[in-house]
Amino acid sequence: MDRIAGIDISLTSTGLAVITRRTDGTTLATTTTITSRGRRADGLPERATRIAELTTAIDHAAGPCVLAVIEGPAHGATGGSPLDRHHLWWSVIDHLLARGVPVAVCAPATRARFATGNGRADKAAVSAAATRLWPELVIGNADEADALVLVHAGAVALGWSVPTLERHRESLAAIRWPAGLTVREQVA
Repeated sequence: MDRIAGIDISLTSTGLAVITRRTDGTTLATTTTITSRGRRADGLPERATRIAELTTAIDHAAGPCVLAVIEGPAHGATGGSPLDRHHLWWSVIDHLLARGVPVAVCAPATRARFATGNGRADKAAVSAAATRLWPELVIGNADEADALVLVHAGAVALGWSVPTLERHRESLAAIRWPAGLTVREQVA
């Protein structure tokens, strides 16, 4: 069985989704959330430990996969610690690459456009679109929905048997795919 992981990285609530392709070609999606708590008063050792523990948990949850699709950093995001967020983002990518997992990066607006057709769609609209794509799946929160949209984009790109709309194919060109990956659903 092949697996693709979609990861919406966050210091407090990382959404992770996996689509598994069975030997008969059918697909199964699962989602989970990895949570963590920090404090503003945490020093560098505590922050470094938190990021290392989160990275390990995310890497473990992604498991063996043929592709990981990660949401790119939201450079305009406010609150929290931008340095810690970026460190976590790179740390997860480093771990995946070290395991030989190809990594694609999808900008937040591209994720929204892939899901809804509107790059400015809010989290509720993206969650509703993810639920329509995978109605049998219980999606726990907006972070899991974002991760599900990311992994769904990876499945469309690889030509797996998942629901595929025109807006999905049109959005693929905006995703930074790893070198050597053959995107099967070409933009019309």
